[in-house]
Amino acid sequence: MKNIVFDMGNVLTNYSMTEYIRNHTENEREAEIIRRQVCESVEWIQMDRGAMSDEEALAAICTRVPECMWTSVETFIRNFRMEQEPNPLMENLVRRLSEAGYELYLMSNTSHRFRKFSKSIASIAYMKDIWISCEHGFLKPEPQAYENFFEVMRLEPGDCFFVDDSPANIEAALRCGMRGCVYHQDMLELERNLRAAGVEF
Repeated sequence: MKNIVFDMGNVLTNYSMTEYIRNHTENEREAEIIRRQVCESVEWIQMDRGAMSDEEALAAICTRVPECMWTSVETFIRNFRMEQEPNPLMENLVRRLSEAGYELYLMSNTSHRFRKFSKSIASIAYMKDIWISCEHGFLKPEPQAYENFFEVMRLEPGDCFFVDDSPANIEAALRCGMRGCVYHQDMLELERNLRAAGVEF
C-alpha cells in the first residue's frame, strides 16, 4: 500500500449541512426552503459536476424561491463552506501518514469554490495532489470518477486505500479495485482499518 486517498467533508473536515443552514438562518421556513431548493437541488449537483457556475445555479434556483429570499439564497451559496470546522484528530493522522512516507491524495465531490475555501483546511497541505469533481465532470460514486482519478494521478487502484464517510463511495471504489473503509468519525476504528490493510505509521 503506497497511497492513501481521502474524502473531504466529514473526513478531513467536520461537516454538517444542517448546521450550515442553521448558522445561515434561524427562520425554520427559510431553512426548509434552502434545504430543499438549494442543497437538494439538481443545480447543486451540477455545480459539483462543474456543469453550472454559481451564477447560473443561483439564477435557476431563484425562479423557485420567494423573491424576498433571493439575497439570502445568494449569500448562502457564495459563503457555503468558506469557513471550515477543523478535524484535529484527522490532521494528526494525515501528518503521521505523510511522515511515514505515504503519498496522500484528496478525492472529493465539490464545486469550484473549493479553490478558495481549501486554503483554510490544514490537511490539504499534506496532499500530493487533489481531484475535485467540478474539474473533471464526474461525481463519486460514478465508476468514471474513479477511473478518471487513477488516470489523472497515474495510480494503480491496488496501490491505494480510500477513506470516505459514504458507504456508496467506498463500495464503488472496491468495484474499481481500490480498497477502502467508511469513516464513522471513529479515529481508533480508522487506524485499525488502515493497519489491517498493511498501512504502517
